[in-house]
Amino acid sequence: MKGNQQLIELLEKYQAGTISEEEKAILESWYNQEAAAKTAAIDDSEVQESLQRIKSRLPLPKQVRIWPRLAAAAVLVLLAGASLLYFTHQGHEVKPPLTKAAAIQPGGNHAVLQLASGQQVALNSQQTGIVIKGKQVLYSDGHEVTAADMGNHLQYMQLITPKGGQYQITLPDGSRVWLNSASKLTYPDRFEGDNRQVQLEGEAYFEVSKDSHPFIVKSGGQEVRVLGTAFNIMAYTDEDEIQTALVSGAVRVNETLLKPGFEAHYSRDGIQVIPSNLEVVTAWKNGLFYFKDASLQTVMNQLQRWYDIEVIYQSARKGDEFNGQIPRDKPLTKVLEILTLSGINFKMSGRQLIVY
Repeated sequence: MKGNQQLIELLEKYQAGTISEEEKAILESWYNQEAAAKTAAIDDSEVQESLQRIKSRLPLPKQVRIWPRLAAAAVLVLLAGASLLYFTHQGHEVKPPLTKAAAIQPGGNHAVLQLASGQQVALNSQQTGIVIKGKQVLYSDGHEVTAADMGNHLQYMQLITPKGGQYQITLPDGSRVWLNSASKLTYPDRFEGDNRQVQLEGEAYFEVSKDSHPFIVKSGGQEVRVLGTAFNIMAYTDEDEIQTALVSGAVRVNETLLKPGFEAHYSRDGIQVIPSNLEVVTAWKNGLFYFKDASLQTVMNQLQRWYDIEVIYQSARKGDEFNGQIPRDKPLTKVLEILTLSGINFKMSGRQLIVY
């Protein structure tokens, strides 16, 4: 496998003393991941031991298996430029890559602006976001989005991202919102009265400007109330719960006060507050899929929204947990190759991804 071979080359360079600082950082990132359970630091003897262990277990081309890590997990290392992609899972037999998925490209800056009149404006995919300035709607670089007459009365607009889309918006009060794929943000062209209120379907990251007027985000049966802070809300209708993670400041989720580093899970059973891994929660905003003990369904839900595909399960798989990072700018086939190496079987039919 290419990933295994590149890893071995790095280990050999380390052993020979010819490794560069950049290559050493990549290698140490991998090794720290493997050694985490042992709480061990890198040293020469352990790297040499790892090199011999990997070499001895490197399989023949037609009988490739992910090399084992400790008693249960496996680590797959792929190098893409200077970036390290790792994925851990149970060791399984590797299946051939899915060439039929090669034509399916990752999502990008795709969105529609729906005016109060119902008129829809397809936004420029070469731009990253829009800015609301009174009755003007501008792109982030200052160019006008639409010359439509919006009148003088208060109007509500919607920023809508399809599957495979993302976009940013700066609201009238200066608050910034990053909208993930398959999402919708409803907002006014100006904030009036005692509150600044918007409505969210899907997922968004908010950086709310400080103001004496509370900023309210409504999603499903949940209401998040803040003055000025940064937080992420995932409120997809196909998920079992609404998840709100607080990065900084303070928010109130319904009647529950949330502190930074925690997230609230809202469902029909009430609200549960748990510690949050903010790197995982906000990874999508930073161009990554980041899975931490994620179920297969969690992984597939993210893929089908970003690549605009439909996932069909022909067999139920329970107990699978995935850990790893994959850049969101990779074609679908690259992502599936990684998952295939973890023992997941796929086949493509059009834009349907079948798990079996």
